[in-house]
Amino acid sequence: MTSEKKNYKMIRFYVGGMACAFCASTIEKGLKKLQGIRSVRVSLESGEALINYDASLITTDKIRGEIERLGYYVFDKGLDSLAMLRDSRKRALYSWFLTTLSLIITLPMMIRIYVLPNYTFFINISIVTFNLVYVALPIHRGALNAVKKGILNEHVLYGVAGVAAYILGIFGFLRSDLREFLFISALLTSLHLTAGWLGSLLRYNAEKTLLKILEIRPPLAHLLDGRDVPITELKKGDVVIVKPGEKVPLDGVVINGESEVSEAMITGESEPIVKKEGDSVIGGSTNGSGYLIVRVSENYSDSYVSRILALIDKSKQVKSYTLTFFDKIVDKVWVPLILATSFLTFLVWAILGSWKTGIINALLVSAIGYPCAIGFSYPSMGLTLFQRYLDSGLLIKNIWVLEKFNDIKVVVIDKTGTLTYGSPVVKEFRGNRDALIYAASVERFSSHPLAKAIVEYARREKSTFLEVLNFKEIPGKGVLGEIEGKEIFVGKADTIYCDPNIATDPNIIVCVDGKRIGEFVIEDELRKDAIEFIEVVKSMGMKLVLLSGDRKDKVKSIAELTGLDEYFGGLSPEDKVRIVRQLKENLNGNLLMIGDGVNDSAALAFSDISVVMGNGVDISKNVSDIVLVSNEFKPLLQLLRRRNRVSKALPSNVIIALAYNAIGIPLAALGELSGIFAMFIMMLSLLSVFGNAKLFAKYM
Repeated sequence: MTSEKKNYKMIRFYVGGMACAFCASTIEKGLKKLQGIRSVRVSLESGEALINYDASLITTDKIRGEIERLGYYVFDKGLDSLAMLRDSRKRALYSWFLTTLSLIITLPMMIRIYVLPNYTFFINISIVTFNLVYVALPIHRGALNAVKKGILNEHVLYGVAGVAAYILGIFGFLRSDLREFLFISALLTSLHLTAGWLGSLLRYNAEKTLLKILEIRPPLAHLLDGRDVPITELKKGDVVIVKPGEKVPLDGVVINGESEVSEAMITGESEPIVKKEGDSVIGGSTNGSGYLIVRVSENYSDSYVSRILALIDKSKQVKSYTLTFFDKIVDKVWVPLILATSFLTFLVWAILGSWKTGIINALLVSAIGYPCAIGFSYPSMGLTLFQRYLDSGLLIKNIWVLEKFNDIKVVVIDKTGTLTYGSPVVKEFRGNRDALIYAASVERFSSHPLAKAIVEYARREKSTFLEVLNFKEIPGKGVLGEIEGKEIFVGKADTIYCDPNIATDPNIIVCVDGKRIGEFVIEDELRKDAIEFIEVVKSMGMKLVLLSGDRKDKVKSIAELTGLDEYFGGLSPEDKVRIVRQLKENLNGNLLMIGDGVNDSAALAFSDISVVMGNGVDISKNVSDIVLVSNEFKPLLQLLRRRNRVSKALPSNVIIALAYNAIGIPLAALGELSGIFAMFIMMLSLLSVFGNAKLFAKYM
């Protein structure tokens, strides 16, 4: 008997409608109960659901349908980011409309509902019925589906409390003191809808900030027959044209043409590499000034960048096994505890001979135990800190990571584009003014990074530019041009265009009619605040390690310049992951990594805290916890200096939310709370959570 072959795949869904941390937990637990689902990780902050599944047992449509049955919605993968933002705004407005409608219905009922005349009482029954059955219908559907899956979440708790209060309130025609429960039912609905609206507003604001999520792969490829096709349709053996300045669509081999290709963001190598017939090129690398004709050597799913994405997916699955605070309490502890306490309250009062009081008090326990404030405690503090630090140049994408800052033991730093700017600059020029004018005049017609460095240097030196005739770019060598009847060559020393006996130490030479008259020393420049950052981090007692895909001699040079004792060069993405894992093995604390390129992204994903430079590639930004929008280390240093306070910010909000429950639940069980006062405590807990977040962020 042979077993059926497994067909494991990974899919990302963008999920909307999540209000708080309990929603993310509900989706995870609901999907994990489906046959064929291997693992699920749902992020409230990014709205992303990363699902590993067996395609032979379950389809993506069934997964999508299950998310929707649980009371949430899935964005169409075909939507672009602007369309997704518009859809998110539309849903936030619709949620606001339902919330406002519910509040308009509810608030007038606060006027002593239990002593109003009977005809008003029956009007209120009609209003509350509309509110409970129509306005809150999606919530009830989600609660029923959760119960069917054996999940006890806040929707279930709302359903029990809201419906029970409604039924109890209807009996107000027999006992006027029960009429207030119509108001409690209506207010519970309003509170739940308000939580949903606040959640959608949080999501919409986050989506506005992270407007566009792009992959490093170019969207289209130019086939040799003149057609432009999506790169997902490319097959091994297809021949494509890569124009100057474009990205190479997929891994391949050059079959015609010659150009310099920058792989800095892919491999970490800081200098462009000459690619000609027979050379391999990596998908996602940037072509220089020449044309390349490339035969695709790998399918889309097997390309270099896809391999990096697979490493990232693997790392996210590893992280998803670590249960958060909410995973531990949501359906395993909190909701069952509240329901059990409600039942016990009713039972004790019934034994004491007052079953009516038992029903009322049990219902109030369910109302007070509604975990809305707890679920909002982390997101509200996170969003507030998010806005606070964004102003200083830090984009905090993952609020949970702030708790880890107090226990950072190792800081891993990439070189190219992180410690350095990742673009060449002129460090030294040797020659007269004419040499600078000639060089800049010719190089301004080139798009090569070294040419841009020379032109920028000339502008800073207030150099003039002369007319150039017969400009020609020689890939891998330099540029030629005529100025005032003289042949000007700017480029590498080992060429036929200049005296072959000259020294080759300088990066770039300037020759007039074959004679050298000047030379440039061009290097990748260290960030202006890099040394200060390293010195301050060292003073905090943290270990620093430099990792790079660049040549070992260059990595050593930067390490010596910055005072870093431990460094590794010539690394592949897998090498970086391996080193990060080794550093973490015996680490009694957390590892923070800072990078910017594609070759950093997998290692960033395996780090406890990942930080990406603002000029980094999108694949790294997507996997990172924090983005240095300002491209400076200063805001990160500020966060590190305040790490003790920052790490306590999120738990402080949870403690406040739990404190209201700890006080209110016993009072409700003992019969010391009225329905109105119970609602007041619930709303006050929400306000306190948001107020504490604002206050905390103000003094950070």
